[in-house]
Amino acid sequence: MQDKIILENLEVECIIGIFDWERKVKQKLEISLELDCDLSKASKSDSIVDTVDYKTISKSIVDLVKSSKYFLIETIAEKVSELCIANDGVFNAKVTVSKPGAIRGSKNISVQISRPNDLHTVFLGVGSNIEPEKNIQHCLNLLRSRFLVKQVSPVYKSEAWGVGEKQEDYLNLAVMVKTEKDIFAVRGETNWIEKIVGRKRSENKFASRPIDIDLLLFDSIVDEKDGGTLPHFQLLTQQFVYLPMLDIAPDLIVPGFEKALNKITPNFDNPELVVNKLRLILE
Repeated sequence: MQDKIILENLEVECIIGIFDWERKVKQKLEISLELDCDLSKASKSDSIVDTVDYKTISKSIVDLVKSSKYFLIETIAEKVSELCIANDGVFNAKVTVSKPGAIRGSKNISVQISRPNDLHTVFLGVGSNIEPEKNIQHCLNLLRSRFLVKQVSPVYKSEAWGVGEKQEDYLNLAVMVKTEKDIFAVRGETNWIEKIVGRKRSENKFASRPIDIDLLLFDSIVDEKDGGTLPHFQLLTQQFVYLPMLDIAPDLIVPGFEKALNKITPNFDNPELVVNKLRLILE
C-alpha cells in the first residue's frame, strides 16, 4: 500500500508521567501519524466521502489524550494506534508520540509504534421483548465493554414472529463491532452478555426473552457449522434483521452472494409482517 495520510505534531496537553508532580501538572505531547490507506477513489472522485476522515480522527485523538491519565507515552501510542486502525479505511498506522523536555539534555523523547489493521468486522443482531428498552441499553453497554462498537442501527418494532402464543412486541437493531477476537470467542462473549442481561434458555426456543444476540456476519466467512450458519439465515428472510442492517451497511458485500446488501432482493418468510422504525435514542 503506497498511499499515506500524514499528520505531524498534533499538540495535546494531558496528565502523563510517573513522578508525583507529573500526576498534578499537565504536560504537552506531540503526536504524529502515518496512515496507510487507499486514496485512489478519493483522488478520482474529489469527494470527501471517499477518503479517510482525518479531521475526525485527529479530533478523536485529542479527546482521547487530553482526558487520559496514563503513566507512559508507550500506552498513549498504543491507544492512538487502536483508534486509527479502527477506521475501516486505514490498513496500517505508524504513531509517534513525543514528550518534549522529558530527558535532561535532550530536546525531545519519542516512541514510535506500527500496528496493522487486523481487526475482524462483526455484525450482530440484537432483540428483546422483555423490558426491551432497558435490556437493549444494558446489552449495548456490555458490548462496548467487550468490543469496539462502530455503528448502531435505528431500532425497529414488530410483532413476535413464529411463536405459538401471544407475546409482547419485539424491538430489534443491528450492531457493527470491531474485535481481535476469533469467531468462537465472539460467540462466547455474546452468550455471556445474554446471561448477564438475564436470558435463561429453555426447551422453548421461541420463548420471550430479555435479550437475544445473533451473530449475523463475521468478516467474509461462509459457514454452516461451528455453532451456526454464516451469513445468518435470517439476514434476508426477516424484516427485523434485514432493515437494521440496510441502515448501517447498505453497500456491504454479503459473503456467499458477492453482491451489496442493497442489491439483493430479500425473500421474507412473512411479507405481511409490519415493522416500524422507532425514534428511540440509545446511547
